[in-house]
Amino acid sequence: MEPKLKCVLATKPVLWSTNGYTGPCGPKVVGGFVSKYGYGAEEWNNDDDRVWKDYRIFHTETSGKLDAFAEFAHLGLIMTAMHGDVQYIVGIACGISYNSDAEANAIAKHLKLRSIGKEIWKLESVRAKFKDRAAFDANWGTGQHTIRWKCPIQLYHWFDEPLALPKHPLREDKLVLAKMHGGYQAIRPEDGLKLLGDALPLDHPIREWLINNDFDEAFINPKDRKQSKPLTQNQRRERFSAPAAMSPYERYVQERIITVDPAHRKLEQKFDAFLKGQGFRDLARNISGIDVAFTCPTRGAIIAELKPTRDGETRFAVRMAVGQILEYRHFVRPEAKPLIVLGSPPSTDDLSFLRTLGIACGWLADEKFDFAWV
Repeated sequence: MEPKLKCVLATKPVLWSTNGYTGPCGPKVVGGFVSKYGYGAEEWNNDDDRVWKDYRIFHTETSGKLDAFAEFAHLGLIMTAMHGDVQYIVGIACGISYNSDAEANAIAKHLKLRSIGKEIWKLESVRAKFKDRAAFDANWGTGQHTIRWKCPIQLYHWFDEPLALPKHPLREDKLVLAKMHGGYQAIRPEDGLKLLGDALPLDHPIREWLINNDFDEAFINPKDRKQSKPLTQNQRRERFSAPAAMSPYERYVQERIITVDPAHRKLEQKFDAFLKGQGFRDLARNISGIDVAFTCPTRGAIIAELKPTRDGETRFAVRMAVGQILEYRHFVRPEAKPLIVLGSPPSTDDLSFLRTLGIACGWLADEKFDFAWV
């Protein structure tokens, strides 16, 4: 193998989370680290705050071969989890490198991992595994053992809705991909692209990483190598790339959407909490493309398009949202009133523009939402 020169891709099992991988959930598993200690380090893999410098921080168990390629940021992992009899893809990361001791120490301090131990100790599943709090604290320490990996932010994606895999996802003689937490399954990049299907935009940086890098065939199981020949980079481009004629504007739009995914999720969560706190009814999220739908006691049915923005940068987001919200109202919810919700206050011109179209606007300000109704 040539870890210094080539990349590899593997599927990597993680535990199934009941709270979206945003923190510990008291998982019930048989064997391994989680069974022994009552928590899993990968339970924070969908925590958007786990960022250090320009890297996304996450965890899986590892092996010598994975570490060899991670030393040169030549590792890609498709993370999978079993739930019942079905295997799901829950996340993917590429360009992965492992955190050195010095980096892990700095990251642990930045993320304040030691204090997270206090929350974990509250879990019944954890308390049942330790004699007392002192024994747990000795195990948890600084929390550095929960942050094995880092990768560029744009090469990390966690799925809000896990992707269910069919039986025999790659080979007819294997019902599922590797499912033991301590193991992994080496696969070719084209197989990874097939597993992902259309779950990522064609121009997503992760797809480009899988298409355009040189991969080490020696990493693949000999039995799998005999099944067929690997695709060349050119063949992967022909089969899986976005159209070469994509305009600069389309490319900019797509890159912008990819970049704001985590911010969109945070805005959605804050807006959801606000609506529940204000007693709005019939709350629904992510139905038929609509970000949020709800019923206001005084205004009736409302559909909302959410756009995370920063101060002074609302113009582009508003114009993007207008087309989307009007389309959803026309084709999906013609009885509902349209609302655009921004992550920062809109300009006077934005509000005037929306008012002429009969679109209300809301925005986040000081951790609460203000509105300009029409």
